[in-house]
Amino acid sequence: KGVFGTKMRSVIKLANKEGIKQIVEQQFSYGQQIMKKGLIPILEPEIDIKSPEKAEAEAMLHAELVESLKMLRKDQKLMFKLTLPNQDNLYEDLVNHPNVVRVVALSGGYTRDEADAILARQTGVVASFSRALTEGLRDDLTQNDFDAMLDGSIGEIFEASKLGGK
Repeated sequence: KGVFGTKMRSVIKLANKEGIKQIVEQQFSYGQQIMKKGLIPILEPEIDIKSPEKAEAEAMLHAELVESLKMLRKDQKLMFKLTLPNQDNLYEDLVNHPNVVRVVALSGGYTRDEADAILARQTGVVASFSRALTEGLRDDLTQNDFDAMLDGSIGEIFEASKLGGK
């Protein structure tokens, strides 16, 4: 009781259509098992931001996600945790899909400033940043400096999430 869901993570390095299809099938298969237990799955097919084929991989992933959503019943809900895309609003149709509870973005290794700038252009997508959130935090900071830096990071990421394509 009080548990919302769980996630699975896969990493995509190149624009390999068959490989991406298999990853999406695997993610949805695990998602179905999680839904049967009454939880919301968080599917996380991450695309490596350093991929030389990132945009192509994103287009392939998007197409596979859209196709796989067609197999869900109306009462089946899930979340996506996706790499910030090269193309603004690539995932807007997923944000508005009736089976999708939320689309959250992972920072994927972008700096916080880069991640915030990209996120601010994505309508309806909110941050789920961990690497960008902790950027600059060090164990040699005073408690006050640590807290101030963390508060500033949270504020910047929150504002980028609120902008969402505006």
